[in-house]
Amino acid sequence: MEIFSNIKLFCEMNSQDSSNIYPKAKNPFDLIITKYVWSKHFGSNHKICILTFPDSLGKINTIAPMKIKDDQISFIGDKNLFDYQDLIYSDKYEDKSSSNHISEIFSEINKMPNVKNLIFESVSEQSYLIKYFKENNDTLWKFDITFEDVCPIINLEDSWENYLSSLKKKYRHELKRKIKRINSSGKVDHYELVGKDEIMKNIDCFFELLKSSSHAKSNFLTPEYQDFFVDLLDNLSGYDDLVRLSFLEFEKSKVASSLSFVINNTRFLYNSGYDPKFSDLSVGLINHAYSIKLSIEQNIKIFDFMRGDERYKYHLGAEDTRLFTILGKRK
Repeated sequence: MEIFSNIKLFCEMNSQDSSNIYPKAKNPFDLIITKYVWSKHFGSNHKICILTFPDSLGKINTIAPMKIKDDQISFIGDKNLFDYQDLIYSDKYEDKSSSNHISEIFSEINKMPNVKNLIFESVSEQSYLIKYFKENNDTLWKFDITFEDVCPIINLEDSWENYLSSLKKKYRHELKRKIKRINSSGKVDHYELVGKDEIMKNIDCFFELLKSSSHAKSNFLTPEYQDFFVDLLDNLSGYDDLVRLSFLEFEKSKVASSLSFVINNTRFLYNSGYDPKFSDLSVGLINHAYSIKLSIEQNIKIFDFMRGDERYKYHLGAEDTRLFTILGKRK
């Protein structure tokens, strides 16, 4: 095991190219560069502590990317900006290896005299951490697992027609009617940008549509968060089409947009917005539907709407997965 306290150095060592990241990132929040950008903007009052565990060949197969503030340790990031947080595991991981490393992690945290509390937020129900706590009674820490939120996902069909057929009858007819209506009302175009220059050139338009779509999103996109997003996209846009910025145009005007990350054969819908002047044409919903269609054409297997139980996600066929918060105290 090694311990790193300089995330910039660790990032430079492990993130030159997304295809060489080991372990392979399962979502955009696993990427060390994502954690570095967060730390640069919001981590000045935290101490960084990254634990790494090698396999028999010396390659890292487990990373525990953590931060410490006062007497509390948590993952690098926060649930306002990171829909998923977890340890980072190798695809070659076995349950026994994961349990051993998780036990070592908590043993190492126990050696930190100033750390009294632990909080791991936004942990997926599929995480090894959840499995560990269900099957083991840690001798050093007392843990409490509480439900936090849902992340609705769609396991995509192999064609647009099969996807439509998979929807409930009511929602299928409703979606077809809305698509027909907007196309009969004017010229409609849907496309996504993947090149860094195009994304950065159009990001301000995305921000405007995001802010205009609701008061909650307008309040969410503070200047600090906007600076974070620009920096993150500037860093991630060079990673093999990882960042996708989609637009729906109606009569040559951008009326809806969504920002997604494609990684691990999954499209992660990070945020979206639309022009409320066109809400009667359901431009936000149709933008998502066309992004689902595009994902099917690109052979992407999962469409992850991420955090939140908004109704439109279920109208488009999503089913819930769950997020949990893990709270720990010394015994």
